[in-house]
Amino acid sequence: MKTQPARKPAKGQQPYSDVQNKRTKKLRSKATPPTPPNISPSSSKPGLGTGGVMFRNLCIEKIRKDYPGIKPRTDYDLSALSERQFKGSPAEIYAQLDEELTIDAEACGYEFIMEAATAYMDSYVEPTGVKPGYSAYFDDEKFVFVRPIPDSKYSMRLFPGSISAAEYCLDFVDSATGEPVNSPFEFELWGLPNPDMPWLSFPICGQLRSIERAHGINQKDILPGAEKFVLRDGQTCALVRPGKRSLRFTVPVRKIEAPAVVDDMEVVDLPQFVGP
Repeated sequence: MKTQPARKPAKGQQPYSDVQNKRTKKLRSKATPPTPPNISPSSSKPGLGTGGVMFRNLCIEKIRKDYPGIKPRTDYDLSALSERQFKGSPAEIYAQLDEELTIDAEACGYEFIMEAATAYMDSYVEPTGVKPGYSAYFDDEKFVFVRPIPDSKYSMRLFPGSISAAEYCLDFVDSATGEPVNSPFEFELWGLPNPDMPWLSFPICGQLRSIERAHGINQKDILPGAEKFVLRDGQTCALVRPGKRSLRFTVPVRKIEAPAVVDDMEVVDLPQFVGP
């Protein structure tokens, strides 16, 4: 059976994850400011996009969790600490940040680097991959669904990603504790054709990979509990396990509240669905 790689994020939408982006020392283009790969801005204006949150707030929240005792001195520090993984004492981390800033400033100019970092921090984003309980900004339980996996002590969990990109996420949790785990058993996750919504599904069966594996991270190197899969609203999938019955499920479709605007138009009467 022919397989397909995990679906690439929509343009302008990249997953909020723990992927480590190893930095190279080649010069960056002055036309494009350096930006963290974890989250991409959906808009520079507040309120555009129903799931928009200021990127600065997410970065501050992430750094508090990942780097206790570290206080970003500038927006450049915020950007770098949320983008890459630094190790060492606070003094050693500050020294690494200063070294990186020196390299970037030589390539693009100090003012440009600092202005670009501030503009990025002030942008609004719709992240995908923020797990339930990780962020105070994305903790709406009505969009989170946990279902036990038969003959297993684990459950699969569906939680929302970017609503503009119609992205939903899946991970696995320990049924007893609710703690997320990385691929706790042998399985394959497949996207299946859905005749009711063919535009949201694979035209043929296609195997899916986690965000981390799609970014080239070995399974053993994924941070504990960080692994997740990106699906789409309305997508039909199958969880296939050797020697056990497969599970088929369809991802929920989120409805966006209609704007409070009355259009002075005649409505054309057409059927919503056609066919046999």
